[in-house]
Amino acid sequence: MTTRTPARQGGVLALLCAVQFMVILDTTIANVALPAIGQALDLAESTLQYVVTLYAVTFGGCLILAGRAGDLLGRRRLFVVGTALFVVASAACGLSPTPALLLASRTVQGLGAALISATALSLLLAIYAEGEGRNRALGVWSGLGATGAGAGLIFGGLLTDTLGWPSVFLVNVPIGLAALACTRILPPDARPVRRRTASRLESSIASNGYATLDIPGAVTATAGIGLLIYGLTRGQQDGFASPAAMTILTAAVVLLVAFVLIQRRSAIPLVPLRILSHGAVTGANLAILALTAVMGAQGFFMMLFMQGILGYSPIETGLAVFPSSLMAIVGSTVATKLAARVQPRVIAAGALAAVGVAEILLAQITPASSYVVDILPGYLLFGAGLGSAFVGASIVGTSGVAAEDQGVVSGLLNTAQQVGIAVGVATLVTVAVAHTANLPTPATSAALVSGYRLGLLITAAVAAAGSLAILILSRLRAASAAHLQR
Repeated sequence: MTTRTPARQGGVLALLCAVQFMVILDTTIANVALPAIGQALDLAESTLQYVVTLYAVTFGGCLILAGRAGDLLGRRRLFVVGTALFVVASAACGLSPTPALLLASRTVQGLGAALISATALSLLLAIYAEGEGRNRALGVWSGLGATGAGAGLIFGGLLTDTLGWPSVFLVNVPIGLAALACTRILPPDARPVRRRTASRLESSIASNGYATLDIPGAVTATAGIGLLIYGLTRGQQDGFASPAAMTILTAAVVLLVAFVLIQRRSAIPLVPLRILSHGAVTGANLAILALTAVMGAQGFFMMLFMQGILGYSPIETGLAVFPSSLMAIVGSTVATKLAARVQPRVIAAGALAAVGVAEILLAQITPASSYVVDILPGYLLFGAGLGSAFVGASIVGTSGVAAEDQGVVSGLLNTAQQVGIAVGVATLVTVAVAHTANLPTPATSAALVSGYRLGLLITAAVAAAGSLAILILSRLRAASAAHLQR
């Protein structure tokens, strides 16, 4: 799958990045509007959180399935389907007169987001050959992805305050419709690539020329990952010892173990284990898992700190995070240029180490902290490290991937992001809350900040672990290609 001119490649990249930015934006844009949504639709707080949770569960749970389906059924086709679903679901969310319709629409919106994210990245890999051109494209992709969540907080506050809560969903409609009108520039879907050494794949090509989908693997992977994200969310809200959280997480573990067993025996596995057994892909996924766990937990702690302790409004909080988002673009740009001279795994490892240092700086906060002195330096370093780490890890995780595996690798990388956020928020927030509860005066600002500080210090350790994982497990690009194409 190729495009004929650099200009057309640039147009395709702009389209893919714009739609992906819209998807990432929606992971946070609704958060600021939750109080207004609850008041307008008379939603209890226990139900209101599902406006966010249902999107995250379907988004994260369906990514691997969406990636492999794109490999088998056509990436352009599923990208168009996903964008159309996202647009329709966004309109339904904004126009929902009842809580039931809103929650159902958010679920469908998450499915559309999964189809978009998995197929968009695999389309990018397909139109750019490995090398400087792909590295530049991944730099743009990573920079926008790293800024999307922060931008969502800003736009969510502005839209809610000026146009009302429906606008945080309806804003997707004109963007999505414009994207659908531009999808004609995407290269047509190619016939599935047949691996000369994969006789089981060749024998499974159906009469229409497409390989059959691993249905048992699809069901167990989608349900297992979805339940894992949901179980972590319930554990953070209700406590991991609660019956609901324990039941959901146990079911998730059982399904994921069953998924691995199915993949070992499947003629056409949803996720070929040769991919997971390779150090470059595994190292990249662990690095992104660590990076997004840090991002999710840090975002949670700093939102509570700035609004609950320093008294910032939602819009002020979003603006306070904005310099970090700008530095993510700078970091991704610098990392892209360095990738021509420095091994991407070294870039990713160094950037994750910088993220760890940034977390240590942020962990120095106190109830009397100043934004310029105590928060901004850490945010600037974090943003630069975040953008650079995403670029380095994306290059490592996608190098040497065979054409028919690009979708599933894209799905894995995107799944690592969603699971990482869920794991980071659920586990580290639980640790911070437990620490605060054990202090002599847990209700004071000092006690709350003490919990935030502990959580931020743990995120520094998580970043260091991610740095070591990608540095140790990753191999040179040539070795990656040789292994994956055998």
